Amino acid sequence: MASGLKLVKKELGPDALILSTRTIKSGTLGLLGKPVLEITAAIDSDYPKGKHSARKSNIRYSEPSASAVSARESLGFRHTVGDSVENYLTHPGSENKETARPGQAVENSALAPEPDQKLQSEVNELKDLVKSLAGQIAHLAIKEEPARMTHELKVGTSGFGKRFNDAAIHGDYILSMLIDRGINTETSRTIAGFLRESLTEQELSDHEHVMATIISTIQDLLHVAPPLFTDRTSQQRIALVGPTGVGKTTTLAKIAAAYLGNHSPSIALITIDTYRIAAVEQLKVYGEIMHLPVEVVITPEQLEKALEAHGDKDLILIDTAGRSPRDSLCIDELSTFLKPEFGLDKHLVLSATTREQELLDTIERFKGLGITHTIFTKIDECANLGILLNVQIQNANPLSYITNGQRVPEDILEVTPKITAEMIMSLPEGSMHE
Repeated sequence: MASGLKLVKKELGPDALILSTRTIKSGTLGLLGKPVLEITAAIDSDYPKGKHSARKSNIRYSEPSASAVSARESLGFRHTVGDSVENYLTHPGSENKETARPGQAVENSALAPEPDQKLQSEVNELKDLVKSLAGQIAHLAIKEEPARMTHELKVGTSGFGKRFNDAAIHGDYILSMLIDRGINTETSRTIAGFLRESLTEQELSDHEHVMATIISTIQDLLHVAPPLFTDRTSQQRIALVGPTGVGKTTTLAKIAAAYLGNHSPSIALITIDTYRIAAVEQLKVYGEIMHLPVEVVITPEQLEKALEAHGDKDLILIDTAGRSPRDSLCIDELSTFLKPEFGLDKHLVLSATTREQELLDTIERFKGLGITHTIFTKIDECANLGILLNVQIQNANPLSYITNGQRVPEDILEVTPKITAEMIMSLPEGSMHE
């Protein structure tokens, strides 16, 4: 191949363009012959005429090996097809200029110059092909399946970690805007594709309309619980579970304070977090401030008795010790407290500052406890809230609360799909307080 390329440069000059290569066999009918490489090359008719101007020839070249001739390269040239596709796209009509006279064949030349009409047809076909490919590449950056978007994302699609070409992302402002919010690339591409299929060009040019449509679309993708505290006739029991350090005790106090201010003072607090003395003392302080009873239990039997003792309360909130998602024994131990017969709503508390894959792993490992809801904490410390959408698309449990700071009771939101979608697209800076 290298020797063949040298002959191409020698025959047509340094600006020759390789059009195609193929391997054929020499000999009668190609039988018992050595492999021969055929290279088709050309230079532009506009290139300054000289000794390398638009020549065509068949050259037989052989290069001896250690013992004998081992390969032969046959070079056949076609004249004036052009030295680059770009030249024909940027200078239409250049192919109609006077072409150079074909040179004399070096050896056994059998090819005749091709007619200008055929050459013109080939050039036009090449231009059409390149334009078609360019259009397809641009279209692929935004094209997605629109009608089934919500269903496909809710049931889960493969390749959520997949990353795409940066140029395609930055060339689509809708896609870039979604990714900037922390929404993973696959979901962002699906939403962007849905918008481009659903909206007119005029609507797509209206930023406010685009943003409103994005928020509406995200609402449809989010799994959010209805208001927890309505006019219920039966007692409500809520247990908070989750990894260590996610803010379960503070979140429990916020829920208690919100219920106290908006509904009823008929509340009891129970903790089974005997691993941390500070957690017990912290909950007792909150109980004293809100004038609520606090029970400390260390066995499932004691929990059952505490539930019976506060059977007259409208709401019982239960705090639990943090468990490592990878410690299956501790999670199994916790399950002995959270028996189905106790009638508990079990809210898994997660920190929004945790990596997405760790959140999904935590959800999977705590699933055996019969989780019913999800709570996200520390969203004020999270730069991009797209992680809420990323996780909830793949999480069967609805989102019940979001906390956005340390203040009790202010920094907690009982979420709705609209509130959550607006928060995801707002690019919050610092703590967000309602």
